[in-house]
Amino acid sequence: MRLATVAFLLASLVSSLVCGCSSGSAPAQPDSGAPPSGDGGVDSGLISFTYTGAGCSYAVDPPTTRGYTDVALDDAVTSVDAATATPERVRLGLGGSTTAGQPGYPDLTTTAVLSWETSGANHAAKARLGSSATALTDIHTGYAWTTPPPTIGIGNNEAAVNMHEVHVCGLKPATTYYYQVGGGATGHEIWSATQSFTTLPSSGAIKVGVMGDARDTVTTWALVNQRMLMSGVSSILFSGDVIDIGTDESEYSQWLNAIWETGVDGGAEGSPGGFGTLGQLMFLPIAGNHENEAVQFYSNFAIPGDGPYAKAFSSFNVGSAHVIMIDDQPIGTQPGGTETMAQLAWLEQDLAAANADRTNHPFIIAVSHRGLFSTSLHSTDGDVLQTRASLAPLYDKYKVDLVFNGHDHEYERSKPVNAATPPSNPPIVVSGSTHGTTYVICAGAGADPYQVGAGMPPYRAAYTQFGSGTPYIGVYGFLTIDATSLTYAAYGLKGAGGADDMIDTFTLSN
Repeated sequence: MRLATVAFLLASLVSSLVCGCSSGSAPAQPDSGAPPSGDGGVDSGLISFTYTGAGCSYAVDPPTTRGYTDVALDDAVTSVDAATATPERVRLGLGGSTTAGQPGYPDLTTTAVLSWETSGANHAAKARLGSSATALTDIHTGYAWTTPPPTIGIGNNEAAVNMHEVHVCGLKPATTYYYQVGGGATGHEIWSATQSFTTLPSSGAIKVGVMGDARDTVTTWALVNQRMLMSGVSSILFSGDVIDIGTDESEYSQWLNAIWETGVDGGAEGSPGGFGTLGQLMFLPIAGNHENEAVQFYSNFAIPGDGPYAKAFSSFNVGSAHVIMIDDQPIGTQPGGTETMAQLAWLEQDLAAANADRTNHPFIIAVSHRGLFSTSLHSTDGDVLQTRASLAPLYDKYKVDLVFNGHDHEYERSKPVNAATPPSNPPIVVSGSTHGTTYVICAGAGADPYQVGAGMPPYRAAYTQFGSGTPYIGVYGFLTIDATSLTYAAYGLKGAGGADDMIDTFTLSN
């Protein structure tokens, strides 16, 4: 075990004893190149298990590295108790494989994954859907598992988490579905309240929310999600660091509760039934350094992926855009490692296929955590420069159009650039017929603010700080994807009481 990891584990134990925080989390600190421990303390084997949702052309086979226990298909026989089996924090995600063009590739227009927790362990895993809240006649079954707490570090004193998940396939594009989740013995099921979601259209203009780094202030996180819901986005891309410590399940509960039930019918989130974005909008996250590949992150969110590193990388199409999600934690901190090499091999294969598919999907968008071209706190960190050296040349080679990052808590956009040689040098601004990639850091969904670098580097097109001395408590954005263009608008979050300011906007055309 590396010294940095040992140091973090010791600090975690000390902070748990000293601060006595009810969430179990340590006080927020600026990120460092040396990652916190994220192994979750679990290394047990797993009995072979495979689940395939009805009509789905992909299978779910959780890898042993995730450490899930008591994995089982839906049990329609065992009775469940409302006190321990009522679904909590129902969320909407995506499943599928990782090879574009093959059966089982993620499709946001026809598939969805419904996940939830229960306070007690049981194998009830059903969803019932319909075209109205009073006609939930389409029944789908899923599977359940338990996520153990870490054996050491923050979160080790918390209870195991009981998760349930149903993969739903064969839906219609651009269609609203009402649903409940739960299950149990036939005739004695326990169901959640009714929520709804709308599948993405297969063509036309599609609006997607973009945000990252929520880990410090839950009220800001809730407000950014409110903006997402009120704006009518189809889904949310999240560039990592949902919470402060990836093994701290109580933080996930707090952050997810804040965007689930508002407690008011048609209340502050603006959603009928008092629901926020959770379970209503498809949430598409990738892990950051604060998740650090902890099993709790993978357990909490439905993300496409298969194989030994399932949920660490994936891609999917949104209208005319091909979107890539990649967890840069191993890339930045373990160069040459087995997972790093697997991710980079997949990324090159996926980018090559996407670049050859420009007729159908003219734009390529990448999402990862570390800001590849930042002027803020982490701009010269070793792990950031390593990530830039690994990813930016591939983005140049396959002509990636747009990259969304986080990590530095600010808003910053580059001009169209190519990586320099060596990539640790400032990027090269391109013009004319030379293709360049636009890099956007939009990391203000609750994280404490960082200073943007002074001056105006030649490659920087726009920037905005938030926090003390500014009008803003955070930043977020909306990406509109249509057949011929990508239009992005970034906003400074002013708080609960006022209209937010547009701080930047640009359009990329094919």
